[in-house]
Amino acid sequence: PDIHLRISTSKKERVKPLRDRFPHAEIVVSDYMDQASLEAACDGMEGIFCLTTGGTDEKVAMENLVEAIDQSGSLIHLVRQLGLTPEVPYSRLPDDIKELGRGLPIDHPIARNILDEAGLPVTFLNTGATFMNNFSNWMAPALRRERKLIWMERRVPIIDTDDVGEIGARLLLSNDTRYLGKFLTVNNGQDFYNFEEIAALMSEVWSEPIRFDGSAKGFMTEYAQMGDARLSMLRKFFEYERGLEPVWSLNTQAEMILGRKPKSLRQWLIENRSDILGQ
Repeated sequence: PDIHLRISTSKKERVKPLRDRFPHAEIVVSDYMDQASLEAACDGMEGIFCLTTGGTDEKVAMENLVEAIDQSGSLIHLVRQLGLTPEVPYSRLPDDIKELGRGLPIDHPIARNILDEAGLPVTFLNTGATFMNNFSNWMAPALRRERKLIWMERRVPIIDTDDVGEIGARLLLSNDTRYLGKFLTVNNGQDFYNFEEIAALMSEVWSEPIRFDGSAKGFMTEYAQMGDARLSMLRKFFEYERGLEPVWSLNTQAEMILGRKPKSLRQWLIENRSDILGQ
């Protein structure tokens, strides 16, 4: 409660919801592509939790962030969230991923390299997992409409976004300098499912049958509003993830930082049943 919390968003329409949710925080609007606003957001900040949206030009964004941090001169600890496998060099990526030109496998190694080369006091928080709230946004319409989980099949670890946020906060509040310069990959240490198994788990905990459709046709039909280009990109991305199945492993990194077990998918499904199914 004694810490000055500043929350930055690039969308003006999010200022009021953020202010309502965090009445004691300072809410500002800034953009990685607007150097002046970025410098104002970083000014005087000792801890920064850095997030970027998909499609961000990481080279420009992180070079601008480094400049803003240098201008401020107050940084003690930067936590940069990454996703998937940013430790894999560009030369090792499959050709069809390189052809995309953008995306986590390409963009996040760029971000990591820039922050590393800048010599900042950074901890890389890598979510080597899919987020539970994907079920309550992207996949919710089909689940609510016809009790069907429609997604491309693959096996991935899982984590709750609330737990990721708390991990970031605990890292910033920690006095343990051994986290500086480290690369941490987190998942919930419990759940490593394919999506057909997730549909079966949904059926069990929600006490009603949830069917699974992992076909390309079902995926393309359900998510047609995304457009052919984005759907093609997602399918290539999922194929890349499928190739990672043998090297994923559950770990206790999140549990050690949180000081408790991360939320399980079973518990999350119980808590979010009515929001997803609409009852």
